[in-house]
Amino acid sequence: MFVVTTLFSFFIGVHGGTYQGVIDMFTRAKTGHVQIHKAGYLDKPSIYKNINNYEMITKELDKIPIIESWTPRVYANVLVFVDTKTTGAKLIGINPEKEMSVTRFKEKIKKGSMFSTEPSKEVIIGAPLAKVLKAEIGSELIIITQAADGSIANGIFKIIGFAGRDDDPSERGSVYINIKTAQEFLELGNRIHEIAISIKDQEKSRKTALLIRDLNLDKTLEVSPWEEIEKDFYKAMQTDKKRSVIFFTIISLIVAVGILNTVLMTILERTREFGVLKALGTRPYHIFTVIVLETGILSIISAILGALAGMAINYYLSRHGIKYPTPIEFQGVLFTEMRCIINAESIIKPMILTILTAVIVSIYPAIRAARTIPVNALRSN
Repeated sequence: MFVVTTLFSFFIGVHGGTYQGVIDMFTRAKTGHVQIHKAGYLDKPSIYKNINNYEMITKELDKIPIIESWTPRVYANVLVFVDTKTTGAKLIGINPEKEMSVTRFKEKIKKGSMFSTEPSKEVIIGAPLAKVLKAEIGSELIIITQAADGSIANGIFKIIGFAGRDDDPSERGSVYINIKTAQEFLELGNRIHEIAISIKDQEKSRKTALLIRDLNLDKTLEVSPWEEIEKDFYKAMQTDKKRSVIFFTIISLIVAVGILNTVLMTILERTREFGVLKALGTRPYHIFTVIVLETGILSIISAILGALAGMAINYYLSRHGIKYPTPIEFQGVLFTEMRCIINAESIIKPMILTILTAVIVSIYPAIRAARTIPVNALRSN
């Protein structure tokens, strides 16, 4: 029972740590944990669906303790040229300093350099896009699109870096630019299209979204947790969790059979003792109670010790992690290890499972012992 509790606690810690790592990988790559947009922007993005006076909104965000950081963004569909090569792309205006506090943008830059501290006509493009355009660091990139005032925006920018790897689909059409330069280029003034927010506890993204909605901001704004922004990914993750429930159920059945076998064998070995007890006048329900209590007490002690051992293992692995044999790259960010987590589920759930399973499976052996016929029990070997 001790070993089962320890292993079950460890498995929950690894399982939870895996999901936490995947969510962190996904949200820290680009989306953030919560986003604010103009109503309808997510369903049908448009340069005209923008947020006014975002500084006033962000001042209110700074008052919410759970919010770690935020970053403004500007988007536009554009046509890009390098010499004779041309293709469609997505212009993404970012605040470099703020962006790095919300996502791991700097880690995406595999070649070249980061933006200058002051707004300038510099761009960082996705490595797959650079491959299509046959662009090099220092190449001139011509961008053409429709500005927010209805005019045609066009300009020449210098490529200073490549984001992601050549086979990274998430950077296939990305053109990053300083947000101030983007606002000027697109005639947006001080307007933006998105505020991406990172929080201290990723499990509270929905709660944080509700807190932001309660700030009585502009009624035409939508606040969305990452679960709504990336619905397909979230649904896939929930489906995987349902499969994990089936796996946990199978483990529980194996645990139950193992404990039943142990308790039953222990009682069979003490058949003569129970025969003597009954011969001395011990009532059947007393024998039944003794066996169930004995099993219950042993399971409680085992569960507590097992949970402590599991917690120690999870704590160690939450600090040092488990190295991946092969590093995983997601949206240009490289991940080298998986960490366990320590939460109430990894402590309480294994304890409850062990104790309840032990008590329940001890009922049949206890009934069997209580019904022992003294004469037959004393003759047993």
